[in-house]
Amino acid sequence: MTEKKMRLVLGSACLLAFVVPACSSDKKASTSTGAPAATSAAGTTAAGGTTAAAGTSGAAAAGGGMTISGFNFGTTNATAGQEFTITNNDSAAHTVTDDAGSFDVSVPGGGTATLTIPAAGTYQIHCKIHGAMKGTITVA
Repeated sequence: MTEKKMRLVLGSACLLAFVVPACSSDKKASTSTGAPAATSAAGTTAAGGTTAAAGTSGAAAAGGGMTISGFNFGTTNATAGQEFTITNNDSAAHTVTDDAGSFDVSVPGGGTATLTIPAAGTYQIHCKIHGAMKGTITVA
């Protein structure tokens, strides 16, 4: 093999090593094909009076905040009636969906959304896109 061909093969292999993982999804992802609910900058109201809005600010509001990273919700504590920011550090889009159906927020890859939960309690959540993603939001 000529030196030029070898460089081309090695360069292609290096490129694939970076491109393929970025394009693939979490191996734990479900096979669900349900589309996430759309949100707008003006906000939408979900069942139970919960509001959600897509945004571009990375700052958490007074009610707390949630960070999605590595296909993991992490621990989230919030204050009833206070808006908080959901920051998605993953390149893939996710949803923050209440198992009981009281809220469903879409969060674009690398983006943010906001959520207000009016009542105190413990909310079990999941991502409709990646079924293995589960978590809890504790609202005081």
